Amino acid sequence: MISNLLVIRFSALGDIAMTVPVVASLCRQYPSMQVTMLTNKLGAKIYNAVLDGQPNLKVRGIDVKRDYKGVNGLNRLYHELKAEGYDAVADLHNVLRTKWLNFRFLLNRTPKAQIDKGRADKKALVDHRISQQLKSSIERYQDVFEQLGMPVTLDFTPTPLSGPVALAGKVNIGIAPTAQHRGKIYPKEQMLQVIDGLLAQCPDLHIYLFGGPEEQAELDQWTERCPERIHDTAGRQTIADDLRMMSVLNCMVTMDSANMHMASLVGCRVVSIWGATDVKAGFYGYRQNPDDIVALPLDCRPCSIYGNKPCRYGDYHCMSDIEPQSIIDRVLRK
Repeated sequence: MISNLLVIRFSALGDIAMTVPVVASLCRQYPSMQVTMLTNKLGAKIYNAVLDGQPNLKVRGIDVKRDYKGVNGLNRLYHELKAEGYDAVADLHNVLRTKWLNFRFLLNRTPKAQIDKGRADKKALVDHRISQQLKSSIERYQDVFEQLGMPVTLDFTPTPLSGPVALAGKVNIGIAPTAQHRGKIYPKEQMLQVIDGLLAQCPDLHIYLFGGPEEQAELDQWTERCPERIHDTAGRQTIADDLRMMSVLNCMVTMDSANMHMASLVGCRVVSIWGATDVKAGFYGYRQNPDDIVALPLDCRPCSIYGNKPCRYGDYHCMSDIEPQSIIDRVLRK
């Protein structure tokens, strides 16, 4: 019987967000079990905002690259974790760092289970040897707990965060125009056309731009197109603030990015734009409507699981050929 469970997922932020529905369901379905979520510091902020008050969940956010660097750092982390007396380890990451921690726990005869990322199937998908929908990351997380003898039925309901949020318009749309890799980014000039079109077609609409501190200067320039109706939040809000604002927006427009998953956790409708990547790889937002996916049916896509491969044609036409009006119509549901 497992009474003290360690769950690990260090990165990336979108993947951490996708663990939330599973861990939340796990905690509710096994109330006598203490669960510790070990993640990075930004991931911990998502957990603390969305699952605040879950009595049997403890969240620990660390900087594994700085504070626990190298083998010596990981060994020090292991000894800290060992002292907390875990009965089992659920590895939702399965990378070199977590493999080493798993190895140390196994030497101590602590049961562990780790995620099967389905790399062979994902490679077959981008090589176009298969075309079917693959198992989602959320389902793969469920499989880890199944291995430990704790099947989890998803019962997490996305719920808006409470707290005051002052929005300026009768219709309020969020736009998160950035992503980690170029193959997942809609071209700037076309996204500006989307913004202009939304403002022109809906006089009561206001737009809120989301991004990290590194995007603040760029997005500030975007607001100059219509300062009274375009608002840049990048670098000005905490993750909890972002989630609270997403809770009351009419819609978020995102790439295949962490913002899609964050908005999904608080029940915000997301219109997501897909280029080099594809929802078939299993990374779609939790309980989002497939009708809100914007993507072109090209023979060359998907060409990448993470969007990090250079375009074989050099022009990323999987993104650039998407007409701005098609995104506007999807947001306004025309």
